[in-house]
Amino acid sequence: MARGVDGLLVGWLAVAVWLAVWLGSKVGVGTGGLNMSTVYWAGAVFTAAHFGLSYHLAYRGGAAAVRERPGALAYGPLALIGVLAATVGVSLAAGPETARMATRLLITSVYVMTTWHYVKQVYGVGRVGAAFAGVSLGKWHVRALRYGLYPMWFLGAAQVLLSNNAYYLAGYRVGFAVIPQSAYDALRVLVMLSAIPLLVCFASIAVRRHASVPSLMLAPYVAAFLWLALPTNPVLTLLLLAPFHALQYLAIGHRAELAIADDEAQIGVMWWLNIFAGAACGGLLLSRWAPALLDAQFTAHSGPRLFAAAFFVFLNLHHYLIDATIWRSKGHLVKAVVRGRVSPPVAVTAAQPARQPAPA
Repeated sequence: MARGVDGLLVGWLAVAVWLAVWLGSKVGVGTGGLNMSTVYWAGAVFTAAHFGLSYHLAYRGGAAAVRERPGALAYGPLALIGVLAATVGVSLAAGPETARMATRLLITSVYVMTTWHYVKQVYGVGRVGAAFAGVSLGKWHVRALRYGLYPMWFLGAAQVLLSNNAYYLAGYRVGFAVIPQSAYDALRVLVMLSAIPLLVCFASIAVRRHASVPSLMLAPYVAAFLWLALPTNPVLTLLLLAPFHALQYLAIGHRAELAIADDEAQIGVMWWLNIFAGAACGGLLLSRWAPALLDAQFTAHSGPRLFAAAFFVFLNLHHYLIDATIWRSKGHLVKAVVRGRVSPPVAVTAAQPARQPAPA
């Protein structure tokens, strides 16, 4: 995949869309002309594909992969399945009200972790971009890049913990009233201030390199700040943030697939399209079609969509767990992605050796 396309997928496309939405709001052009159903399903395909690709990369080695990471690939998902199966069983036997609170807690846990997962991926993609460009990062650069977006995680988590939130998923109320509006306003100020150390970090890298910051390193941070700290349209943010996140993952996951493929001679456009199509169809099956079918067949009451909620919780929490495990800095996937593609390092700090990237 061309480097220019990488930069577009990991951030610049999201930046361009944000600018278009912002300019449209300034000149009075809204999103009324958009077919939101088309936007939703197009985004769902990419989101499902990134779920599928994540599972493909994690379980690619079969039993050997499970033995290498039993917590993330075996014990963790089995424990989660047990909790969800018990919740579903109680709800089906006693009615939706009995298990509503447990399901609400599980859904809320997903939303509390969502922005954390997003900013961890931004950090990981940025580190891979630095490795591709041969940029050596000092300790303070690493800390700024790693923790500089955490205030956005706190802000995202706070949205479902506000005293006046009114979020629902599959008929379940999401979140709890534990944070006052004043605390949320303070978090917004903290998010704006968090841009300062990141700007200083990128400026330092550019000065030491005597060149601009690598596009693959900068793009995900710019996109994250615009969409998370300066959202212009709440509906489009909800619809587009997940597919933009998925495009980031697919760009880096594509490189990982190429690096660990068994037969390099057979790698081509059709090979990758088969991977993408299989991942997208598998992801759609597990995230949308299967839970809809189960809700229609087994949920006799008119309450919330129980299976949709259970599948949503399992896929997201397990996805967070396996991605935090397989994309470690010293793991074989990261090494495979950057192997043979890193030019001699350009030191940012004279005493600091080059470090491996550490995706989420």
